[in-house]
Amino acid sequence: VSTWSDCNWRLKMEITLIAEIATIIGSISILLTLIFVVIELKKNVDQARTANIATRDQQYSQYTRYWLQTDNLALIVKGRENYETLTVLEKLKFENYIEERIRMFSFSLSTSRLSSTPEFHYNRVRAFLKYDGAMKCYKHLVSENVIPTVWQKAIQPAVE
Repeated sequence: VSTWSDCNWRLKMEITLIAEIATIIGSISILLTLIFVVIELKKNVDQARTANIATRDQQYSQYTRYWLQTDNLALIVKGRENYETLTVLEKLKFENYIEERIRMFSFSLSTSRLSSTPEFHYNRVRAFLKYDGAMKCYKHLVSENVIPTVWQKAIQPAVE
């Protein structure tokens, strides 16, 4: 014979059991939601990286087309040979050329996955700055605080 207190106790136990099961199911659903969010975030990061690379490639193509125009190419050759002999206007244009290229190198070093080591990028920086005029212009821009420190840190290992 069961008494009222026994039934009451069983009811409390059943409610407690149901509450614990609900807690476990809730915890599992939160865990699954977090896993789903992590997967989606990773996909978004991958998509953003792909879009960034595509945009950078397009900007680099535009930059290259501009600097391959005959007058601009002549300025590059002249500036590489002797930065000091450039006129004030030529220096401004050549400095812009150097600054933009340094920007591209620093971003490539920080975001690119073209190689497992930065040596590929350092070789490109060395090839770019191997000309006396280009290096003097770069040093001038650094001394004028035109090249941000973070870019300098990316480029420095290549020029040491």
